[in-house]
Amino acid sequence: MQPKKIKFIDGNEKTRFECKFNSLPLNERKIIEKSIELFNDSEPCIIHRSFAIKKLLLEVCDYFNEALPEGNGKIIYENIPPNIKELLRISDDVTKLQLEI
Repeated sequence: MQPKKIKFIDGNEKTRFECKFNSLPLNERKIIEKSIELFNDSEPCIIHRSFAIKKLLLEVCDYFNEALPEGNGKIIYENIPPNIKELLRISDDVTKLQLEI
C-alpha cells in the first residue's frame, strides 16, 4: 500500500520535511540513469522523465510495503538498504521516515 504522507524526522524528533509519496525528493542522477536504462535517453523528455520517476517510486513503494506492511510507522534511516537510499535526496540530519496512510 502506498503511503499518502511521509515525514522526514531528525535526531531531535523534529520534522525536517514532509511530502506526499508522489512528491518524494528523488536523486536527479538516478532519474537520468533510469531514463537511460529504459529509453536510452540521457536528456529525457517529460514523458520519459515521468515514466522513469514512476518506476523509481515503485521501487521505493515496494521497499516501504516490505518494511511496513501495515503502511503506518517509522523506518530508521540507517536500516534502509543502500539501493533505496541512493534514490532519495534526503538531508544528512534525517534519522527516521514516518509513513502515514
